[in-house]
Amino acid sequence: MEHNPYSSLKIFHHSKELEAIGRGEHMAPFYIRLKPTNICNQHCVYCTYGSGDTEEKAENRDDINHLDVIPWEKMQEIIRDMGDMGVRAVTLSGGGEPLSYHHILETVQMITERGIDLSLISNGSLLEGEVAQAFRHAKWIRISFDSPVRETYCKLRGVAPTMFDRVVRNIRDFSRLKDADCVLGVNFVVSKTNATEVYAAAKLLKELGANNIKFAAVSETEEDYHCAIKDDVIEQIHRAQREFQDDSFQVINNYERDWKKRSDVGQRFPVCYTCRLVTVIAADQRVYLCHTRAYDSKAVVGSLKHQDFRTLWFSEETKARLAAVRPQIDCKNSCAYQDRNEAIQSYFDVDMRHVNFI
Repeated sequence: MEHNPYSSLKIFHHSKELEAIGRGEHMAPFYIRLKPTNICNQHCVYCTYGSGDTEEKAENRDDINHLDVIPWEKMQEIIRDMGDMGVRAVTLSGGGEPLSYHHILETVQMITERGIDLSLISNGSLLEGEVAQAFRHAKWIRISFDSPVRETYCKLRGVAPTMFDRVVRNIRDFSRLKDADCVLGVNFVVSKTNATEVYAAAKLLKELGANNIKFAAVSETEEDYHCAIKDDVIEQIHRAQREFQDDSFQVINNYERDWKKRSDVGQRFPVCYTCRLVTVIAADQRVYLCHTRAYDSKAVVGSLKHQDFRTLWFSEETKARLAAVRPQIDCKNSCAYQDRNEAIQSYFDVDMRHVNFI
């Protein structure tokens, strides 16, 4: 049986927390996306943050400073609070490239010392040396890698050819270094530029020792953007699944679902339960409703510049803020948590008088 690391149904393995939010209780976030820095050493053409030298970003990210970094004193305070509050898991991500954070080694040490599950989303260029050693015990690492062809990779990411070689080497080396329990995954964002390279990417990543590759559709405002490429992309993904998938390597097909959803505006679910269990602490020291709406001025929960995270989270203002979110009105963007919010809503919508008729 294949195990899905991206399943939207994980919450149903945490029944106590699920029942608590169903009763309207306010609890510590279960999982935090922590963005240490907005500084990035790559300049991806599709980056929703407009990282590096580019200015293209998702429309809702209307308030981002690419030089923002969480001060080390504040980072220590945040991690101490997370440990005291009982936060279960943390993903270090962007914003920018999290491994460029000057105190990344100390950050990893503090998180792991508090028994918090750790993961990383990175472009992989700095996953080497002491940094690679520090992350070898993480639960999972996901590398953004959008082409097995040097020229295409450099075109998509605005980097020199040596960067491609470095990332390939780092993926291979980390696959050999990491603990067996650490899942090394790759996220491949499919666009017209790399659409013919999907099969070859799966082949390369299996050879490099990755545990999985996930194919996702690039977000584009152009109507029907994927229509010209989708059939060939899907055929390549299916072929890769047939030829490369085994007990040690998965080809995860999110593309076939994603390309249809990219133009979705608004949400079908009336309540966002996920934002009560998962939150984002960004490099501007503000807490946001979710990572899709990070750096959205209308999605700010509060600022940590003059208060600690624990005080902010358990304040009456935060409780009211989360309870007041109405996705069908407030969230005009495509939602990364759509599937899990719909699943949770379906769970709470069950007529308990008939619950035994399964």
